[in-house]
Amino acid sequence: MRTREESDPVNLSPAAAELHRRATVIDGLNISRWGDAEVYRHLHEGGLTAINASVAVWEGCKQTLQNIARFCGDFERYAQWIQPVTRIADIYAAKKNNRVGIIFGFQNSTPIEDDLNLVEVYYRLGVRVIQITYNDLNYVGAGCYEREDVGLSQFGVDLVKEMNRLGMVVDLSHVGFRTTMEAIEVSKQPVWFSHANPMALREHCRNKTDEQVKALVAKGGVVGANIFPPFLKRGYDSTLEDLIDVLDYWVGVAGIDHVSIGLDFTENQSAEWFDWLMGGKRKGSTVYPLQLPLKLPEGITRADEMPNVTQGLMNRGYAEEDIQKIMGLNVLRLFQAVWRE
Repeated sequence: MRTREESDPVNLSPAAAELHRRATVIDGLNISRWGDAEVYRHLHEGGLTAINASVAVWEGCKQTLQNIARFCGDFERYAQWIQPVTRIADIYAAKKNNRVGIIFGFQNSTPIEDDLNLVEVYYRLGVRVIQITYNDLNYVGAGCYEREDVGLSQFGVDLVKEMNRLGMVVDLSHVGFRTTMEAIEVSKQPVWFSHANPMALREHCRNKTDEQVKALVAKGGVVGANIFPPFLKRGYDSTLEDLIDVLDYWVGVAGIDHVSIGLDFTENQSAEWFDWLMGGKRKGSTVYPLQLPLKLPEGITRADEMPNVTQGLMNRGYAEEDIQKIMGLNVLRLFQAVWRE
């Protein structure tokens, strides 16, 4: 395998383009402006097979249901580009139909409010991934930005068990250290860091330690690399090569069968939306400052540049089989282990 210094600049080769066309490409996290035709078109042009599409972050039950209802309308309006995914067979169908499969996911458990009976309701509506906290403390446990991580609550234990029963993936990307480790221990199924980078490359509370990733792997889970600049080693000066560095690092820690992509695209979102996202329950505050408009790494700024990731992995010397694992097959295996058909 070649080093970063030996890699070529991004220049999509016919071999990379063909490999990307054949691959099952699953992006583990996308929170772009849903309802925007350009967003769906770029996903399609990027050769995505499926994405974990966030339909809730801070919302309660009513607004989450409204978000899901609006997205269901998009399946009709943009049927040439997208289709819903609730089963493994739907992912294969999306690939065959040359459409992008949309997997409904939550980035927080706030839509459940204080009622675990709602989990099955959301499952029946197509939700297949729930990240149990988003930065802050909630009924379930602590997010990664809390000063003190109190661990997984009894409500959180019951939530993980209910998700296991139904066949929903437990996502721990934005979750605090102790709450993460306890959720891994409680879960009877593999769990996911859908979009999390190494603490060893960038010391940031949002990133994950080797210890956490090794615990994840021991449970059969998968860790996905993201492109959000504050979590990359070179911050806003990052390029595609920084993403490949993250993937290289995680392969070294977790092994080739447990690494994926979760790029965390926020395409066409407004400055006001970022204020809402970063503020959370803190009115007039924020978890960390952002430079807007958001400058994503050169070479991977939008979903239609997804083939560049395949090229970047080829440039580093990854075998075709291993590239296909990182680009989607590892996450597909995770879904196969957790989802109920």
